[in-house]
Amino acid sequence: MEPNVDPLKSDPETLMAEIPAYARLALGSERLVIFLTSTRMIVASIGKRGAGALATTSFFGGLSGAFEDIFKVGRESAVRRRLETLNPEKILASDKDNFAISLLEIVKVDVEETVGPVRITILTGSEKIQLSTRLGFEHVAGLFRNVLGSKVVTRRPVYGGGHAP
Repeated sequence: MEPNVDPLKSDPETLMAEIPAYARLALGSERLVIFLTSTRMIVASIGKRGAGALATTSFFGGLSGAFEDIFKVGRESAVRRRLETLNPEKILASDKDNFAISLLEIVKVDVEETVGPVRITILTGSEKIQLSTRLGFEHVAGLFRNVLGSKVVTRRPVYGGGHAP
């Protein structure tokens, strides 16, 4: 990716990491990519899932979700490939739902290991953003720690009797 040069800054903004993620919505979920740069976190929309599946579930059963996946995967892959070639400003401008948060505004990032996907909670002074990812716990925690340092808190489940399920 090309650095984004802001004439008011002495250093160009560089991409440090990208994390595929998703957010739960009232009707389904939204696939996202979290781009961590040297100055901010950009959350980019890849595509929404679920509204079509829920509308036809009673008629087609679980098959509607599978059909939706087949048709959306190609478009979402194309969107993701295009985002990977853009600089941070162009990523932000590529979709009206994309947004950025300055690293200075981030108070805490909680990375929680679960039996399923890794949970990510991002806290700013005024917002709480809850996302999930299928990337490994240590990998996700490391990516955030490399950019945000001590603002990252990790949590692992405590299993009774010293045995993990």
